[in-house]
Amino acid sequence: MKAILRTSLPMFLLAAVATGGVAQADPNNPSDSDKAAARPFAIEGLRLAQAGNCREAVEQLERCEALVHAPTTEVPLAQCDIQLGKVIAGTEILNRVLNTPLPPNVPSSWGDAKRQARAALDAAQPRVAKLRIHVDLPPGVQPNLEVTVDGQPVPLVLLDNERPTDPGPHHIVALQAGMGSAEADVTLADGQIRPVDLRIGPGGAAAVAAPGVPDPYSQGATAVAPAPPTSVPEAGAPWMAFEFGARLAFGLPFGGLSGGNGNDLNHTVSNMFLPLWLDAGFRLASHWYVGSYFSYGLTSLSNQFGSGICNQQGYGCSSSDIRLGIDAIYHVLPDGRFDPWFGLGFGYEWLSDGVSADSSHLLTFGGETAQGPANLSFGVSGWEFVNLQAGLDFRLLQNALGVGPFLSFAISQYTSQSIASDFHGGTTGSSITNQALHEWFMFGARGDYDLKF
Repeated sequence: MKAILRTSLPMFLLAAVATGGVAQADPNNPSDSDKAAARPFAIEGLRLAQAGNCREAVEQLERCEALVHAPTTEVPLAQCDIQLGKVIAGTEILNRVLNTPLPPNVPSSWGDAKRQARAALDAAQPRVAKLRIHVDLPPGVQPNLEVTVDGQPVPLVLLDNERPTDPGPHHIVALQAGMGSAEADVTLADGQIRPVDLRIGPGGAAAVAAPGVPDPYSQGATAVAPAPPTSVPEAGAPWMAFEFGARLAFGLPFGGLSGGNGNDLNHTVSNMFLPLWLDAGFRLASHWYVGSYFSYGLTSLSNQFGSGICNQQGYGCSSSDIRLGIDAIYHVLPDGRFDPWFGLGFGYEWLSDGVSADSSHLLTFGGETAQGPANLSFGVSGWEFVNLQAGLDFRLLQNALGVGPFLSFAISQYTSQSIASDFHGGTTGSSITNQALHEWFMFGARGDYDLKF
């Protein structure tokens, strides 16, 4: 930004001292005396800005702007404001320059200044930070709030909405008439969106009766002293919560059901649709989630299963997959509106397939045939060695609720099998001697709710 000032200010200096050049820019038609009075402020302010002394330059340029508006002084003023950390003030000046049409027959330097304004605004906009302030009151209390940021009032319509704010440290105070106040100190990075949750009344510090202390919010009512600031952690400080989540997804199988040719998993099941995946655990230090997961999904049997028996009249087929495990997830931006996350899990999996025949059909298995009605079920189970997860949460409700897409890739191995049939009655089980790895790739939508404590 200094480079812009140094290269452009010699041109602005010439424009500022040009006879009558400033007058045409003022919508209020300044007098000749105003123009003459503004010119020394402009020259000195531009000289200081060119020398890199923005703090003193702003004072001179603001005096000039109080008398006469000209883009040749407004743009350096805005650039100096931004350099000093007053990003909101600087970008508003630049917006005013860009949105004000140039009068006819103005010096070419004014058009150059307007182009400088566009470049400066594009560079400064990503630096604008935002505060999202939420104030909790006891149930049934009629809001009568005064909220300030660094002593400046915040319109109540901006509560629970993003308020453009300069990067840097800020002090937020919420005062409820006759009840008390809550405060928080936050420091915003460039472009950061940060929530601030304040609580007044029960759960915070209680209002204390103080005879003889006038209440500025009542007339003749019992005097009440404002409560001390509530003990509210700084926004963005680490927090803890119970977290509950649910997912719906679509899954595709890969790899082997067991070793050997023709024993691929996708020869048995073709996909998993709408698996209900439930999560429950703890959020630790904002970023970390540790908990357990349970998934139940209906799978579609492949056309190759049972030589296509599932497609024949008189037969019925069903299949399901259950997974149970533990996982850990790292949230990159736990206090941001958009929160990418990555996770790693470990667990156990059960896959079950079943075939039934009605009374007019036969069911064959292992060289034996039974007259229907007859049932046959086949199950395999084994360890889910690793479950890789990733997703993006869009945070809602003061960051309590998150929704967004997710991906999962699990690597497992079936180690045991069981068969239950009407041929001999009962269930037989055995180990799978020729084991193979298989994978499930899932994608879908995830929602989670954080109950902070």
